[in-house]
Amino acid sequence: MKPFSILMIRLLGLYLFLKTLFSVLPALLGPNVGEFWSAELLPMLLATVGVPLVGGVLLWCFAGRLAERLHGAGGVDEKADVRVGDDDLVRAGTFLIGTYLVVRHIGMLVGVYSSSGAVAYDALVVVVAGLCMMLGGGSLAALYRRVKFLGAGR
Repeated sequence: MKPFSILMIRLLGLYLFLKTLFSVLPALLGPNVGEFWSAELLPMLLATVGVPLVGGVLLWCFAGRLAERLHGAGGVDEKADVRVGDDDLVRAGTFLIGTYLVVRHIGMLVGVYSSSGAVAYDALVVVVAGLCMMLGGGSLAALYRRVKFLGAGR
């Protein structure tokens, strides 16, 4: 399960990096690129573009360590025919979705605060929910297990 998680974490990092890069690249190559470097828009640009770019690079670089924290310390010489349970997939998926939400919305939260001094409560709620998903994957896996076997007389 750990190699699968490493692959998925790296794919998430690559997705975050490329999606952010390709969304801002046309604006940076356009004729009005000078407007982005103004004092009003620069903090917002750095927060909404820089955070996902750096987050994507960090996810790519530290995918092994994140997968080890997610699944526990197991050697590389694990059996190749290990069965992956539903709980492990739910835990890995919940962690990845939470990581995506945190990286995408922390930039919005910081950008709005740095440009206007106000708190973007919608982004704050998403960041808190994402952190709960990242740190509380075991509880969601337990909830999944309960719902899965609801009424099965187990």
